[in-house]
Amino acid sequence: MDEHTWENDRGGHLWPKDHEAVASDGVRVRYTVLGREHRATPPIVLCAGYVCPDTYWRSLAEDLADRHRVVVLNYRGIGASTSPDRSGRRRRDRAEDFRIERLAEDVAAVCDAEAVTAAVVIGHSMGCQVAFALWRARPDLVAGLVLVTGPYASPLRTFYGRDLGARLFPLAYAAAPLIPTVVRRLAMQTPRLPVAMPVARALRALGPYTPDEAMVGYFRHLGELDPEAMLQVARGMHEFDAGPWLSEVDVPTLILTGGADPWTPPEVGEGMASTMPDAELAIVEDGTHGALIEFPDEIADTVADFLHRRLGAPSRPRRGAPGRIVPATPLPD
Repeated sequence: MDEHTWENDRGGHLWPKDHEAVASDGVRVRYTVLGREHRATPPIVLCAGYVCPDTYWRSLAEDLADRHRVVVLNYRGIGASTSPDRSGRRRRDRAEDFRIERLAEDVAAVCDAEAVTAAVVIGHSMGCQVAFALWRARPDLVAGLVLVTGPYASPLRTFYGRDLGARLFPLAYAAAPLIPTVVRRLAMQTPRLPVAMPVARALRALGPYTPDEAMVGYFRHLGELDPEAMLQVARGMHEFDAGPWLSEVDVPTLILTGGADPWTPPEVGEGMASTMPDAELAIVEDGTHGALIEFPDEIADTVADFLHRRLGAPSRPRRGAPGRIVPATPLPD
């Protein structure tokens, strides 16, 4: 379902974004609400990964919408949401527009527009950083966290188990403006080529279990994005670090890591679980960074079990294959 309901919508949607909220700087954050409000179950807010519309939420959002009110949004500059007004602004100012804290403000604006409080915030990839920033700025909005294959600090410091990405990023950031506009525009179209999926698998961003058809809308959406905005979001992701206050995040938290994820290796999830006071860890044994769409039933089972045990949501029968995910259990003190 890829219906553009707003002018200059970049597409890539599974669900049309039929509502909007206005952030403090005037950005119009577009979103939709699935399911309906249930008095006995907490609402769910989904925080997507880096420059992602809603690709990875297909199965999990539909599963949760049977028992929860589920909010699906686009951050600024992504999908249907508008970009900040950058006319006449310096590059440093533009970078400020896309800090992780700014993306968390987008989420807060949507929650306030929908009168959502005490939600379970589910983050994927960079969305885990956004979820942490939301808890820090607006703890009233967060009753629990589910963090799926995502970091608490710059993924460039643990990318493939090395910090090479962190050392190279400043050089890439400085060099990007020197690339001719026409070259940048051509580069933005490469994700639409048939080579996109093989390259993603070669980089182990996606794995052999990732269905090709699930990524079509995502790659098409990438070709519609502003390269400058993508760069500034990457900078915001690289500069964010919840490490100094990670031990203060005291809401019930489920951490799901991919056993085959080189972008956010399992040790990142293990470090979070050992630091946070009320966190439990589960490992998707063959999951890559795209585990959400590789093993959707198994992840939905694990999330539903966590919501039932820790936040009072109703239980439901398991649907996934047993043994794919190491059961979520709290780490010993």
